[in-house]
Amino acid sequence: MGAAVVAVVALIGVGSYAFVRHLRVQQAELKSEEDRRAAEAEANSKLEEAGKQRLATEQERQARAMAEAEAKRKSAEAEQQRVNAVRAAEEEAKRTEAEARTRYATLISRGNTDSNAGHYDRAIADYDEAIQLDSKSTLAFIGRGDAYSNKGDHDRAVADYSEAIRLDPKSALALSDRGVAYANKGDYDRALVDFNEAIRLDPKSAHAFRNRGVLYAHKGDNDRAIADFNEAIRFDPNNALAFCNRGRAKLNIKDASGNADIAKARQLDPSVCR
Repeated sequence: MGAAVVAVVALIGVGSYAFVRHLRVQQAELKSEEDRRAAEAEANSKLEEAGKQRLATEQERQARAMAEAEAKRKSAEAEQQRVNAVRAAEEEAKRTEAEARTRYATLISRGNTDSNAGHYDRAIADYDEAIQLDSKSTLAFIGRGDAYSNKGDHDRAVADYSEAIRLDPKSALALSDRGVAYANKGDYDRALVDFNEAIRLDPKSAHAFRNRGVLYAHKGDNDRAIADFNEAIRFDPNNALAFCNRGRAKLNIKDASGNADIAKARQLDPSVCR
């Protein structure tokens, strides 16, 4: 009886140990599964976080690219607007300049016509406006000087011719005209200086030779006067005033051929040598 009890107890002890070992195995396996799942969950979480970061980075890149593209578009649009504005300003400036040139040419032409017709005040008004449009216009200053000279305002004429010479020191016409103004004032020495300089600058200036010839005739030097009128006629065969003055100079020295010169002058221009 006693031996049987011991055997039963021994059997029970062995079975209890096996059960405990099995339970431990199950617990270990469960723990391993839990660890695996936890690791998997953590890995998935990290993947998800990495995905979110990549998405955020991509979204940021796209947003930056869109912002850059918008900035470039706005910059290009602003540049185009600037270019358009510059072009518009240039076109307006060209149009204004063209209108000013046209107006200037009209004023010079009208001033010359009025001056030739004896409407000196109207001519002076036209030249005034032309000078406002182009303050460096030698033509306008010479034209206004001629109008003043024809009005008998020789001081203003000299001033305008002097400005024309300042603007164009090589203007033989301005020098010759100023010489006439000086001569009209009785300042023959300055007149002669201007005529000589005009001829030096333009040795073929019929205008300057004729004017210097008139000065010599006023001084009583008929021979030099005739020589200058000869040159004026050589360079301008239809110069009525040169024929007229040569004719008178010839008659002053009792040269009858002067009558033929006067007749020629009247033929060329009936208004001269009356």
